[in-house]
Parts: sequence; structure tokens; C-alpha cells
Amino acid sequence: MQTRITMPSHRKLPWIMPALLAACLLAACTSEQAPEPTANNECSTVNVNTARIYEIVQQNCTNRSCHPGTGSPLISDFSTPAKLKSYISANGASWTFRVTGTNADMPQSQGYPALSRAVRDSIACWVSKGMPD
Repeated sequence: MQTRITMPSHRKLPWIMPALLAACLLAACTSEQAPEPTANNECSTVNVNTARIYEIVQQNCTNRSCHPGTGSPLISDFSTPAKLKSYISANGASWTFRVTGTNADMPQSQGYPALSRAVRDSIACWVSKGMPD
């Protein structure tokens, strides 16, 4: 006896394509609100300030117990905006390489995703503008 396997007709599943599209759109959304610079990292039109950048640092660096100002690594204490600015001023090349550069890897621990390109570009613009308040 032969068993006949039939595939469901595309007419029976009209909801699949809209559902897949909705899932893709939802996956593409993020809660990041950093301003996205124009092409070629043009910072002249980007309005970033210490409060917004520090909010990003708190969400991604200090609140995850990586750079809270206590414990290890003490050298990278981001517990206040002043300490963040001081660290960046003293360690600019390292900051660029690890946080805003093309192959930046922060945050790197505990399975957190890397910062988006838009966020890294916004942070880089803030630094290049002299870290304005």
C-alpha cells in the first residue's frame, strides 16, 4: 500500500507571508534612540550631548556590572560622566578601538550584543566634538 504525502496548499495558509513579514519587521526594530549620523560619519549635523551618551554607557557598560566604578576593571570607571570623559581623554586610542572603531567589540562579555553602528557613530561624533554637555 502506498502512502501519499500531500503538502498543504498555499491557499490554505494565507497568513504565513504577512506573519513572516511582521516577524522580520519586529526583529529589525530596536529600542536604541541614538541619532544616526549621515553618510561618511558626518558629525556636523548630529546633535549629541553628554546626557544622551552617558545614558547609552549606563545601559550598556555600567548597569551590566562591567564598568560600574567598583571591582574590576577599576581603570575603566564609568560611574559618572566626569569619570567617563576622563577615561576617554586618557585612553582615546583604546576607546576608539574597543568602542567606536570599525571592529569595536564592546560590550564583549556575558553574551550582550555589540553596540549598533549608529550608536557607535553617535559616540564617536560626541568625542570628536569635544564631549559637549
